[in-house]
Amino acid sequence: MDARAIRTIMDIQAMQTLGSVQTFANGQESTSSLFSMMINDVLTGMTSGAPRPETLPFQSFGMLGGIQSMNSLQYTGPNNVYLPAGLQSAVFASRPTGSESSVANKDYGDFIQRAADTYRLPVNLISSVIKQESNFNSTAVSGAGAMGLMQLMPGTAKLLGVKDGFDPEQNIMGGAKYLRQMLDQFGNIEMALAAYNAGPGNVRKYGGIPPFKETEQYVSKVLNFYNRIEL
Repeated sequence: MDARAIRTIMDIQAMQTLGSVQTFANGQESTSSLFSMMINDVLTGMTSGAPRPETLPFQSFGMLGGIQSMNSLQYTGPNNVYLPAGLQSAVFASRPTGSESSVANKDYGDFIQRAADTYRLPVNLISSVIKQESNFNSTAVSGAGAMGLMQLMPGTAKLLGVKDGFDPEQNIMGGAKYLRQMLDQFGNIEMALAAYNAGPGNVRKYGGIPPFKETEQYVSKVLNFYNRIEL
């Protein structure tokens, strides 16, 4: 949430504390609890499970002069909570989208799809590996000499039939082929990713994901992308 949203929330809260605050009839919620529900709804984008009163309380706004009915300010949108325009624009402008759709680089979409079809892999799994390995940089070179989008080592690239490790199509097809081989060997995505990062020998040696911090973080990050990417 940016500074505009915070300022707007503080202004509303300050107004809540000015003058007399009346509670709802029959012991229903006070305006301070209404304020809390409003903030919760704004931040979560969900309707609170707590019942909403049909009539909002009267409140004294000293700085505005006189007593105004909160009914005139009641918000009747899907969240059933008053949401000032300034707060709405500030909050929703800073809210994450919940997806990584921008990760799917359009320049390589056709190659990724063909590799997925050829090696029976989910498109977003290949994209997730590329995101973690090279961040979609076809000219990336690691300190160890790994090349291109899925960071193939020269020896591995040769075994996979990749003649030019910096050719995006060859690199993606080779990387997907290797990932398919790891899946066939180990039977699940987590171990296949660990083998892709640390080598199949280490996965066999430790009987699972090797206890290497780099490999553990690698598997976690790729799975995080895998669960979030929308193509």
